[in-house]
Amino acid sequence: MRSRYSAYVLGLIDYLVATTLPAQQDGLDRAAIAAWSAQSTWLGLEVESAEVLGGQPEHAFVTFIARWHDAQGEHAHRERSAFVQRDGLWYFIDPTVGLKATRNDPCPCASGQKFKKCCSSYVGT
Repeated sequence: MRSRYSAYVLGLIDYLVATTLPAQQDGLDRAAIAAWSAQSTWLGLEVESAEVLGGQPEHAFVTFIARWHDAQGEHAHRERSAFVQRDGLWYFIDPTVGLKATRNDPCPCASGQKFKKCCSSYVGT
């Protein structure tokens, strides 16, 4: 989570896309991400908790508060984000980008498991 926050601060849009679940990357609005990153003064990140849940593949939740200032004023956003580890890398499961998978489809994280047994319970958390 800290690396993704730093990427927003530094305008590293390619990194933000690369650390999102690969099955969701094409659904990201790169222009909107870049605009938000550039038009904000980033004020800090507080990680409240990180829960590694285990399993194969490994999943985790990170609860955080991000603060920034923009033309509309100062903001704080609290979120509980889901992540999945694949090939030793952690990927953000973006709740704003739909996954085209039904319960019995292969999981979009490429774990080889059915969606219902892998990432389905982490989508939209």
